[in-house]
Amino acid sequence: MRPFLLAAVLLAGCYALPLPREEGYHSSDADLGVTRIVHGSLVLELAKTRLLVDPWFHSSITTRQTEPLGLTPEHLPNAAAVLITHGHPDHFDADALADIAKKTPRAIAPPQLVDALRSLGFAEVTALDWWDHADVGPIRVTAVPASHPVRENGYVVSSDRVSAYLGGDTRYFKEMSDIATAFPTLDVAFLPIGGETLLGLRRTMGPLEAAKAAAVLQPRRVVPIGYAAAGGFPLVWYASDPVARFREALKAEGFASEQIVVLAPGESWHYYR
Repeated sequence: MRPFLLAAVLLAGCYALPLPREEGYHSSDADLGVTRIVHGSLVLELAKTRLLVDPWFHSSITTRQTEPLGLTPEHLPNAAAVLITHGHPDHFDADALADIAKKTPRAIAPPQLVDALRSLGFAEVTALDWWDHADVGPIRVTAVPASHPVRENGYVVSSDRVSAYLGGDTRYFKEMSDIATAFPTLDVAFLPIGGETLLGLRRTMGPLEAAKAAAVLQPRRVVPIGYAAAGGFPLVWYASDPVARFREALKAEGFASEQIVVLAPGESWHYYR
């Protein structure tokens, strides 16, 4: 790499991080409760059972958070299991996971991450390949296909009341229609809209692709995720103004404004069927 490119990459990781919010987690009796931590990191609560999705608390020189953390590790609630979509550092935070494993003994992940999760201290690691499923108390977790530069799981989590799709860092792919066929009555879809590209090659969905995915999946509500990371400039680029563009693209696909739920870090949303 040329010296000026290397310098640009290093400087891009040196900006001050936003200060985290000092707020606690509040449980809910909703059919689905969600609290967004940052980026694609979530706390989900279904049937009085809590899941942590891709917990990410530590920025690095290559990938940093551009929003404040909505929950800090000390305010993170206990959970029945951790769901990991794939092994990139903004979804697989080894330092955070090692701490979480001390009070949340179970993790669910793609097969290639099993050994790493066990080494971080998880007593029970469930490997799910695409279309495999596992139960976490009253919740069923089904791994579904995804398209990303590394092996990734999407997930559909279901209770007897609701079902939700978790898109991780996927690109749009034509087999997404298979997910819609398998789960024709999704209540919520959490879709990445960050539009990350590396050397011009798409790595995650941008706003337009995510709206197209929503049109295929036809959920009752859509929650954008995966748009609060940066780093790697000038080799890595992200979509500009992704939330506003996603709103407009969803409206063009026929979604009403009340079907779009945008969550700030630390903000919770409660869905009743």
